[in-house]
Amino acid sequence: MFSRKRMVVTIGIALFVLLILAASVVLRPMFGYPRPINYVRWLVWSRSYKAAVLAEPNAASEELMHIEWDGWGWGGEDTTVYLVFDPSDSLSTASRERRAGKFHGIPCEVPPVERMEKNWYMVRFYTNERWGQRNALNCSGAAD
Repeated sequence: MFSRKRMVVTIGIALFVLLILAASVVLRPMFGYPRPINYVRWLVWSRSYKAAVLAEPNAASEELMHIEWDGWGWGGEDTTVYLVFDPSDSLSTASRERRAGKFHGIPCEVPPVERMEKNWYMVRFYTNERWGQRNALNCSGAAD
């Protein structure tokens, strides 16, 4: 009925799908939002993400280096996640304690940050807030 090769490929695909689903279930409690696949992305492509962040010009000396890394939304309600490089690892305590707040180097208040590895963090902004834009939390640093 099925050739051996086709059966091996089918089983391989099924195991891969089960692995992704299991990772989503297991990793979801580690993150405060529904994108646990970001942890898997980090494990696989962290070198290229790090290079992209470090290649960005540091616009303001007080701001941490960052790139827009993920986002979702619908109907004009957008949530944005940034990959942030923190050379002094000052976000480690906030990450460990899962504290929301205003942190040095990030222009506005944010939900709890997620540590990917030493010096590297996922920082989710509140809905409709973006780094470098004047909005409800004044994430641009522009005068009120």
